[in-house]
This record gives sequence, C-alpha cells and structure tokens, in this order.
Amino acid sequence: MDAPALLATRFADGHIADAYLAAMAVELAHSLKQPRPAWTQAPERFCRMPWFATPGRSMRATLLLESPPGFRERNLFVIANALAVA
Repeated sequence: MDAPALLATRFADGHIADAYLAAMAVELAHSLKQPRPAWTQAPERFCRMPWFATPGRSMRATLLLESPPGFRERNLFVIANALAVA
C-alpha cells in the first residue's frame, strides 16, 4: 500500500517505470479484490505519451487490444501475459 519512490529523475525512462509500477499495483489489487492504492492515482504515475512494450509498429494493434486496464489507463501497452509469472 505504500508508494514506491519515484524513478523519473533516476534514469531516462524512469517516468515509464513509475507508471508501470502503478499499473502493476492496480492489477494486483484488482486480482485480490482489494481497492487500488491511493498513490497509483497520482499524476506522475501516468504516461503522457503512449508507450508500447515492443518498438515495432506491427505489434501495436495486439498491444492495444491485449493490455490490461490498469496499463491502458496509464497509456502503457503490453501483451496480455505481461503479468504472468514464469
């Protein structure tokens, strides 16, 4: 429930990591039927520009379709099993 430290100032894509951590927390809370942590709604936990998990344009439609809601609402587009444990 505690907010992780912000990473935006620590490395080049830190703002993406901040949004990704929030998306993960939202999805985990949803799967556990718990309320999302308040810190996940802070403006710095959202990407202003869309970010796609793969650089090529060929996968974008798939990523747009498969991204879990917690990721989509933060402008992050990942494959459906991005949360799967290997």
